[in-house]
Amino acid sequence: MSNHRVLATLALLFLLTTTLCAQPKKETKDEPPRVILAMPMAVEIGKKAKIVLRGLKIDTVTEVRFQEPRTTGKLLGDTKKIPLPNNANVNQVGDSEISIEVIVPQEVVGSTISFSVVGPNGESKPHSLIVKDDIPIVVEKEPNDGFRQAQTISLPVVIEGSIKQAQDVDVFRFEGKKGAKIHVELQANRFGSPVDGMLTLYDEAGRIIATADDSPVSLDPLFAVELPRDGVYYLSLLDAHDQGGGLYLYRLIVR
Repeated sequence: MSNHRVLATLALLFLLTTTLCAQPKKETKDEPPRVILAMPMAVEIGKKAKIVLRGLKIDTVTEVRFQEPRTTGKLLGDTKKIPLPNNANVNQVGDSEISIEVIVPQEVVGSTISFSVVGPNGESKPHSLIVKDDIPIVVEKEPNDGFRQAQTISLPVVIEGSIKQAQDVDVFRFEGKKGAKIHVELQANRFGSPVDGMLTLYDEAGRIIATADDSPVSLDPLFAVELPRDGVYYLSLLDAHDQGGGLYLYRLIVR
């Protein structure tokens, strides 16, 4: 065999060895549980709350741990597997649920508290629960799909609702004064809801005053605007992909 053929053979063997070594090793260890969504997403200080956790391998959970040491939580034991809806991504909707009981004491300070769950294969990544503040809360009511059916609200307010089905639009009506500064924030995707929200503020004539899609840090939009005139304003919320369902929860803060 010529020197050229020897060198070519060695080079080929080196290339094959390098390629095989570079391939990732197949993971054989089972993953720990993963919390995708807590329902409801918010808890009230000083009151006992039942929270349903939705995620992956949640039916294997044996313990819940809160990072805030004064907050207590326990499993209620009603775990169940969840059938996967048609065309649904299991990483977005999960495959199982479990209920927990949570008590956040009065002395806790902060807008969120973090917790994790533990299963046979380890501990989940932290998930956040929203801690309710003193802003009044109203529940979103259907039908509110357009200006004529808009749900009337008074500011400041937190609206707790959901995008109930595909192509659902939730519209809210409020009175505004010229020069008033309005702050609007959606709490949804960054807390595990599949909602990819889009917000639009209209005046009484249907002119767009402000609109927001994603924020700089999440898919949850927010905006601040100075109202241009006295009168009625309409705030609409929809999912940017026209999706919806039972897991498409949100909290809409308007102040």
